[in-house]
Amino acid sequence: MNELALFAGAGGGILAGKLLGWRTVCAVEINAFCSRRLMQRQNEGHLPPFPIWDDVCTFDGSAWRGTVDVVSGGFPCTDISPAGKKAGIEGESSVLWRQMARIIGEVRPRFAFVENSSALTHRGLGTVLGDLAEMGFSARWGVLGSNHVGAAHTRTRCWIVADSMPWLKPVGRNVSGGRGQPEQIAWNAHRQALCEPGFLGKPDGMADRMDRNRAIGNGQDPRVAASAFTLLSGSIAG
Repeated sequence: MNELALFAGAGGGILAGKLLGWRTVCAVEINAFCSRRLMQRQNEGHLPPFPIWDDVCTFDGSAWRGTVDVVSGGFPCTDISPAGKKAGIEGESSVLWRQMARIIGEVRPRFAFVENSSALTHRGLGTVLGDLAEMGFSARWGVLGSNHVGAAHTRTRCWIVADSMPWLKPVGRNVSGGRGQPEQIAWNAHRQALCEPGFLGKPDGMADRMDRNRAIGNGQDPRVAASAFTLLSGSIAG
């Protein structure tokens, strides 16, 4: 499937798409540090070539209708996370869900794949599900963290998979994989890349290290994202 990655960050969600067999054809990311890293990884051949827009507020999704199969993204959790402002989905930053919803409506993909803080369950989940339902999507949601896929840290997130054609067979690759399976080998390579400075570029100063740490902290765990999509898309069809 072809993916449009909104709020792409440094590419954790895009790596999840690779685990699922998707191809990213376009991304939107306003943070200059993260955009540079995405371009760097394209130049190095670790990511496929795709254009990067800088602002979801001015991005026109209608040009991608008929090309994109899945619109993915983790809209800002600043007003939703327990560590944030707690203003909810209508807060100054998290209100960007409205832009994501607009783009989903313009693109009309088969799937919408949404991620946010686990606190979304009581700070805006109803709004997201309601907006998706109004656009004709059938949605399932769940909370899944890195600890559920064997990591030592928790990093729980709320995941939503919305399907505009739930009567069709679910699309996705099983990423659970046993020992030595190709999916597991691919995940190990992606995990190493995420944990080493090379994925985001070698730090060249305090400001760069801060940007790098922020990008990692805000980013998605690829295997968790891929597992969430596989589980939830199967639930819709099942």
